[in-house]
Amino acid sequence: MKLSALIFLILFFGTAIDLNAQHLDQMTKQVYPPFDLKKDIDLVQTTLEKEHPNLYLYISKKKLDYKFDSLRKTIDKPITPIALYVKLLSVMSTIGDGHLRVELDYSKLTPQDIAFLKKPSLQHPIYQFGYHVNGKRLFIARNSTADSTIKKGTEIISINEVPATRLIDSLYSYITSDGYNTTYKRYLMNNADLFAERYRFLFPEKGPLNILLNSSGNSRKIKLEARLEKGFDSIGIKLPPTTEYRTLTADQNVAYLKLRTFGNEPNFVGYEGIFADIEKHKPKNLVIDLRGNTGGELIWAARIYSHLLDMPRYFFKLPDEIRQQKKLYNDPKIRNWVDNKPISEYQMIQPYSFTFKGKIYVLIDGGTFSSSSILAANLKNLKNVTLVGEETGGSKNIVTAGAHKNITLPQSKLLLKYGYVPAYYGDITNIDGRGVMPDVPITYQIEDYLAGKDLELDWVLQDIKKNANPNN
Repeated sequence: MKLSALIFLILFFGTAIDLNAQHLDQMTKQVYPPFDLKKDIDLVQTTLEKEHPNLYLYISKKKLDYKFDSLRKTIDKPITPIALYVKLLSVMSTIGDGHLRVELDYSKLTPQDIAFLKKPSLQHPIYQFGYHVNGKRLFIARNSTADSTIKKGTEIISINEVPATRLIDSLYSYITSDGYNTTYKRYLMNNADLFAERYRFLFPEKGPLNILLNSSGNSRKIKLEARLEKGFDSIGIKLPPTTEYRTLTADQNVAYLKLRTFGNEPNFVGYEGIFADIEKHKPKNLVIDLRGNTGGELIWAARIYSHLLDMPRYFFKLPDEIRQQKKLYNDPKIRNWVDNKPISEYQMIQPYSFTFKGKIYVLIDGGTFSSSSILAANLKNLKNVTLVGEETGGSKNIVTAGAHKNITLPQSKLLLKYGYVPAYYGDITNIDGRGVMPDVPITYQIEDYLAGKDLELDWVLQDIKKNANPNN
């Protein structure tokens, strides 16, 4: 059973734990002396200093050392592992590596823990709404309260007198992303319920929330009390297929390929059948939808690339190219890695027996991350590709995720997860910490979201129609 991190965390702060909920009890009630927890902080810092190749790419050593030192000073009394978890998140987010995480070890949950999670429990009031962040504005995406007059799309002006704009900025600092990117953080706020989860980190008290709402120019104040909700149970939840393929027009001239993830199941057969169908029907246009694809196995991203290439290409920069980048090569960890990396280990992606040579539109957003963002960065170099949407959540130049390690912190039992093999691609002459930028930027307003519009796909179909009838 895979437990939702969201529901799991709902239960952490201030909830009365069943005495039989063994791991939960340890993480949420047992306190540890500052001396012991500072050992965990020391281990996190020394491990990253030793093994993370891009640790100081977006933050200086001096500033990061200061943040770790400041963190240690805040622990002046015994606290729980969950409290340490929250504190570590704020430091991790400043490093600029979306693959670097501190997590709870869900594998340690006992049957008693899982049974407890299925029981109704008194939850924090913040979870009675679903939230949608649009720029620096906050809207209600789901209403689970008893007040049915609060409509989806109602704007939240403030919570307990704190303006929504300030809340959004504060909660962003508890989410990791690549470089200075914010679209990935917003994507997680809107699609993984991280607004509510991170709010709970900053304001764990279960007291009523005084919320100022605005709908159609009319303001009102509400008081949100905690209420009983059922625990999470994953049984019966069916995930959507990883890949969707269809044609979008009656003349079959527009093929659509949705790639939800590259974390495919072991029995996944690949994309050959899809591209065989494309070869058979010969559509003039291909839409590849990478929105919300947060990555997975690199081999599948490279396999898609092989069906679209015009000539053999490398997916990553070669050692000789990296040596020319002073900011990278001056780092002794990167220099040692590059100097010991033979070119034979860099696989050149060969075009597949059939490669699509028509017009390609690639849809991207803040959820396009990791291997999905690497694919978008490489596709951007092809002449027949147009990227439509918003800046990807993953970096356009660098990712530290070629291989991963997990370390259990000995005192708190939290997990430190990090990549230690870097990959460089795109234009690394200017390491700016941003994602892949679209050729055609698309911006949603709250009205578009409420209406369920697909502005990226609408633009693509209009562009295809315009190019088919240039005189219209």
